[in-house]
Amino acid sequence: MDRASRAIRRSGARLKALNGGHADLNLVISELRDIRLAMKSFLTAQNAVAQDMVLWAQADENRIIQDVMAQLAELNALWTDIQKDFVEHLKTFRHQFELILEGERQVDHSRSALAACEQKELRIKKELKRAAKKATVEEISNLELKLAQAERAKDLAQFETLEKVQEHEAVKLIRLKQGLLQLSDAYLSLANKGALLFEAQREIAAHMPDVPPHSALHDFKYTGSGAMKQAVQRAKDRVEQYHCYQYRLIPHCPSVGELVAVAAAQSLST
Repeated sequence: MDRASRAIRRSGARLKALNGGHADLNLVISELRDIRLAMKSFLTAQNAVAQDMVLWAQADENRIIQDVMAQLAELNALWTDIQKDFVEHLKTFRHQFELILEGERQVDHSRSALAACEQKELRIKKELKRAAKKATVEEISNLELKLAQAERAKDLAQFETLEKVQEHEAVKLIRLKQGLLQLSDAYLSLANKGALLFEAQREIAAHMPDVPPHSALHDFKYTGSGAMKQAVQRAKDRVEQYHCYQYRLIPHCPSVGELVAVAAAQSLST
């Protein structure tokens, strides 16, 4: 079904391009729109799962599971906001290509105007050639004047077209560079903020007790609640303080201060 829908959208983009040209550029714009829609659908499904997990935990009598799911719900809410920001960056990136397409159309308009001037000049030259045999001096003079005007119009159109092409190629590079830089920063932000959140999720999972085989839940003491909440708060603080030029590409290693804080929280819980 997805393949069929995608084929229909690609066909629509190609049909749209038949009128104005630039089929490949139209496809890029169309598929960037598809990516954004797919991410929004993924976000909806992801949130539905997170909400269902919370409902499942609330209906369960296991306090540890309830605690874990409550903390994960907070992380998921923040993760959703981060992904929504990224989706908006995809829209901005697509808009750069829409602006490039608009520039291409302006160049096409200039080239069409130049072609019309060239056709007019050629037509007057043919008329002047035919008139040389039977037209009056005044008629020939009028045609020569029209030809001179047509030649000047053509020269002006050539200059404007060349200027438009050069300007558009420069602007195209500027827009593409700007778009790629912004999209790269958006991907880095998504990846690194995600790393911060899923480090916290992993820490929450690590604080879940290891249950020996054949043991009852009431046989041991659960002490991870405070540490889980601290993990979520640290993740929130780090995301809030995140700067795209201070990203890291390796998993976060807790500082000595953070390890001491975790140990202290566990000690207090005990």
